[in-house]
Amino acid sequence: MWRVIFIVGLLATSGFAKSPAPSLFADRIARDIGDVLTVRIIENTTASAIAGTNTKSEYKAGLEGGGTGALDFVPLFGGDASAKSEHKGDGRTTRQGRLTGTVTAAVVEVFPNGNLRIEGQKSLVINGERQLTILSGVIRPEDIAPDNSIFSNMIANAEITFKGKGVLGNTERPGFFARIFDWLF
Repeated sequence: MWRVIFIVGLLATSGFAKSPAPSLFADRIARDIGDVLTVRIIENTTASAIAGTNTKSEYKAGLEGGGTGALDFVPLFGGDASAKSEHKGDGRTTRQGRLTGTVTAAVVEVFPNGNLRIEGQKSLVINGERQLTILSGVIRPEDIAPDNSIFSNMIANAEITFKGKGVLGNTERPGFFARIFDWLF
């Protein structure tokens, strides 16, 4: 019997019993600095703009004159001048984006009102392409679902960045001379 008590006492002082056992009645919702939660990113954006320009201007002038008396040697001159300018232009742009996925974020700050600042990033390498998702923002604890997750549209001041680096990412970026040309003109 004394051996069992000794072993239990040894386990208790060795660090195995240092972490509290999860309670059956407590939830595991993120509330404190260092707690983590899952962010479900579901972002759809669409933007379009249409612009039209139509300008027109006309200018006419006439001039007549002649010499009399002491200026009889100046010949009569006269003429008309006119100028016309017209410009029409139309422009249209449409852009769409969609980003879905999940990122586990950690609570990095707890505000006095109870709101939480979260930050997280996720890096994946797929076929030699590195894809990096970076997320930060402020959430309300009451918006966290019972499974300790939150949708990205519930994040205030959300910053979601998705970057790709590798062969495909390099192909999508314009070359050096193309960027110089675009900058000049």
